Amino acid sequence: MKRVVIAVDNPWDVIPMYPDHSIIIVDPNAPTNRYNYLVDSSDYSLLHTEKNITQRKGNDYPNEKILLYTSGTTGDSKFFAFSQQQLDTICKTIKTSYKLSSHDRYYGVMPMWHAHGLIMYWACVQAGVDCRFGTIKNLKQLEQFQPTFISAVPRVLQAIAKLNLNSLRIIRSASAPLPSKLYRLLEDKFSVPVIEAFGMTEAISHCFTNPLDGERRINTVGLPDGIEARVDEHNHLWIKGPCLYKPNEWIDTGDLASVDDKGYYSIIGRSVDQINVNGVKINPNSLETQCLEHFPNLEQIIVYGSDCVKVMYVGDVEPTQIEQWFLTLGKHCRVQQIKKVSQIPLNSAGKISRFLLDSNS
Repeated sequence: MKRVVIAVDNPWDVIPMYPDHSIIIVDPNAPTNRYNYLVDSSDYSLLHTEKNITQRKGNDYPNEKILLYTSGTTGDSKFFAFSQQQLDTICKTIKTSYKLSSHDRYYGVMPMWHAHGLIMYWACVQAGVDCRFGTIKNLKQLEQFQPTFISAVPRVLQAIAKLNLNSLRIIRSASAPLPSKLYRLLEDKFSVPVIEAFGMTEAISHCFTNPLDGERRINTVGLPDGIEARVDEHNHLWIKGPCLYKPNEWIDTGDLASVDDKGYYSIIGRSVDQINVNGVKINPNSLETQCLEHFPNLEQIIVYGSDCVKVMYVGDVEPTQIEQWFLTLGKHCRVQQIKKVSQIPLNSAGKISRFLLDSNS
């Protein structure tokens, strides 16, 4: 099967044009270096942009339907290919877990060059859901469409919480930790199940979910969904399943995790994000969660650094207050650098990168 790179603002309209190609979606508005890196690395046969369709002699990739890639800066993304069977399997899992049907209406606000947005597109299309797509810039359209199902990152859900939506059946949060106070805000505002889930590009972006029917545990990503999972003695999370890039092989996700007595998993953080202060390993995610709980007016906070604690945050809190609170956790948590901003910078894939923040500080 030949590969087609789709680099347009409305990929949902273009994907159906290529039923016999392997699909890779690229953000047409990405920085030039990032855009060129992804296109050049894809070995495409067709490049579909807003202006034209370019052909080249790309290789053939039998049994491949989608090519996903991890976020990165300029040249460090990893690419993962998946078959039609794997795509169908994960779509069936998502459809079953959330009881998606032709009676549902889905509004996709996640970009489809993000694995989260792309897999929700495929799952909803296969389930016969009535779909509409847009961006965070035109969220008011949700009030006109009145979706029953939404899946997005917490910062988008924060904006959605301000809308008047009386048709929702389920809200799914993934791709970043869901703060407890946002969870409660969404639940109180819409009176529907708020479901935190977790996925990774290497597994077509869906691995764990809190159940639609059953106990949903706040601050957990729920139960394994379509996979097997385990946590080793070093707290590393391992997963295995048919929809991984290495089907049915155990792979180390690079995440640190814990599992409770009922089998619900919590993502503690990335092993590479740990801060080593004089031999004491600090988990940024844990500090962020505790700080958000302590300061009601704190909207967002990122803790990063390699050998010292650095902080960037959004909210009506004085820097000295945060610094003093961190010290109550121990001398190793002393903040060496703190910055109040109006918005946390994102990388080219639309994610927060502690590595980049540290490199640029």
